[in-house]
Amino acid sequence: MTDNTDGDSIFSRLVELVADIEQSRDPDSTEIGRQFNQLQRTMMEKKDILSCNEGTKSINRLKNRYKDILPYDKYRVILPSDNESDYINASFIEDLYGHRRYIAAQGPIDTSLADFFHMIWNFQITSIICTANDVEAGRMKFRRYWPDDEESLQFGSYHITKDPSNDKCYSCDNYEIRSLIITRGETQRHVLLYHFLHWFDHDIPNNEPAIFELLLRVYQDRNSSTDSPVLVHCSAGCGRTGCIIAIDLCRLLLNDEHLFFSKDYQPYPIFKIASHIRQFRIALIQTLKQYLFVYKMFVFMMQLHENILLRSISNNNENQTLDSSFTTKLPPPPTIIPSSSRRQSGPFQITLRSPPIGRRLFNGSNIPSPAISPSEDFSSPSKSSSLNNTPQTPEPPPIPPRFPQLNTTNRYRADQFIHSDETSSNTRFNHIRSKYSRQKDSILSKHIRSDSADSYSISYFTHHQQQQCSHEQGAYSD
Repeated sequence: MTDNTDGDSIFSRLVELVADIEQSRDPDSTEIGRQFNQLQRTMMEKKDILSCNEGTKSINRLKNRYKDILPYDKYRVILPSDNESDYINASFIEDLYGHRRYIAAQGPIDTSLADFFHMIWNFQITSIICTANDVEAGRMKFRRYWPDDEESLQFGSYHITKDPSNDKCYSCDNYEIRSLIITRGETQRHVLLYHFLHWFDHDIPNNEPAIFELLLRVYQDRNSSTDSPVLVHCSAGCGRTGCIIAIDLCRLLLNDEHLFFSKDYQPYPIFKIASHIRQFRIALIQTLKQYLFVYKMFVFMMQLHENILLRSISNNNENQTLDSSFTTKLPPPPTIIPSSSRRQSGPFQITLRSPPIGRRLFNGSNIPSPAISPSEDFSSPSKSSSLNNTPQTPEPPPIPPRFPQLNTTNRYRADQFIHSDETSSNTRFNHIRSKYSRQKDSILSKHIRSDSADSYSISYFTHHQQQQCSHEQGAYSD
């Protein structure tokens, strides 16, 4: 292992690890394979330490899809309840700063549908990411909970209707964004459902740009005053769910230069992130194939057509971060829902802002904290890693995404990534090499994205054929 911790050497090492496992006849013998096997061993050890007693109670057993995928008691979502059970098969997942940023949940089944919306309502969920289809290869993966042909659905005291007038509705070959109205009594709430359409059980999507684009849309659409977790689910709430959460945390890590270069995450940042999220829920990132996909997404986000630069740690100012807004112009793909329920035609401008989930939602319990005013300042994280158990002061980090600006040329100006209060004389950049981009020419091609504020643009991505669904393997689904 090399001691070089600049962006170029980190990128090159990750590219080599990916190439190694893709060319190997024995993936378990590669570094990525050994890392995943270590994750599996650690998971088995944790099963003996962390209890799952609530999920095994007779009153709760019918609420579980799989008997071996249960939430750890310590991190499970506790529902406000007047009856005997406050249980749902869902877990809080903390981000890199110790904030409960996500809820990883089992896809709802008939016996848990009312609880599913009880969770959405009580924890004020406004964003749901679904990475499965309700039926895959003829098998039910979860109970569909949004109106399709129906005008509305009723689950317990919750009435669910479509909101086709919402201009955030969107559809393309890879995903759909649905707007739902949840009504309880006289109160209505609005939820956006981000449904990735081509990610089959135990498999991976063959489309890094589409996953990245979906995450961009989630944070673009969130209200600046929202401080609720993002709900992520597939079928069991582990494999595909874990990949999405890990990929989003990889994106956050790339936005925090100090944390990225720290010993907490180098030399194997993906392994550290996967280990981190598995503290909170069993089997997040379920297969070696999925773990490799997280690696590929990390490399994809680092290189983005060779135009993301990372500063050398030797010149790193701990008070500076890569803090540029990232704007992408997305072409309107083919539609599969009526135009009345889609975003307006023409390029869709995504301008990422400092997102809204910057503080702990809970004060050491499952009781939601008071709402945070949009005017409250979101300042930078402290130098120390937040993965330790020492509580930090309630100053939240600037949560994503802040990618450097992109350009169309292979020439870089020294001042191109400089903040308004910085000078180019104190800043040096390491150029990320183009090894990986040669492997990705088929992914990064002729669609144009541009930045409205800074007018940098690059050739971006095209849609690709999705992998065919393979036969399900193993004892449970992801």
